[in-house]
Amino acid sequence: MTADLVQFLRSRLAEDEVVARAADPELSHVFTRIETFDPEMAADERHIMRHRPARAQYEVVAKRLMLDEALASRHLVTGDHYMDCPLVTEADGVDTATADRIRALNDDYRKEFGRGPECAERCGRDPRVHRTLELLALPHVDHPDYMQALTAGRA
Repeated sequence: MTADLVQFLRSRLAEDEVVARAADPELSHVFTRIETFDPEMAADERHIMRHRPARAQYEVVAKRLMLDEALASRHLVTGDHYMDCPLVTEADGVDTATADRIRALNDDYRKEFGRGPECAERCGRDPRVHRTLELLALPHVDHPDYMQALTAGRA
């Protein structure tokens, strides 16, 4: 489910970037009061001033960094294999032997409870990452692929 949402976000950010780059970078110069925020300015003028192409490009960069930061977060590793997040892998900074021990504990858990343990039960990394992705996707709620990206993979 997260992979679909990540692809959706990367596509929307790429679209936003293309639109911002295609616009006249000096678009805001049409307003004579661009350097100061004038409360007497018409609402449309204030809106356009705030959402000029340069700002839109900065927002794309910021959202990409937020996306990358969320995806780079790691599962909890405490050194106690019973307390470590059950979804820990070598990508989270543990050695192969440790990852193998955690996988074995997960297999035992599956046998006992009929399902695998979840990240949310220990560290919560996956729900936090997914929530961040949902929030980054929210401005695109009117996109035709939004709901599919949001719900892909859910049972």
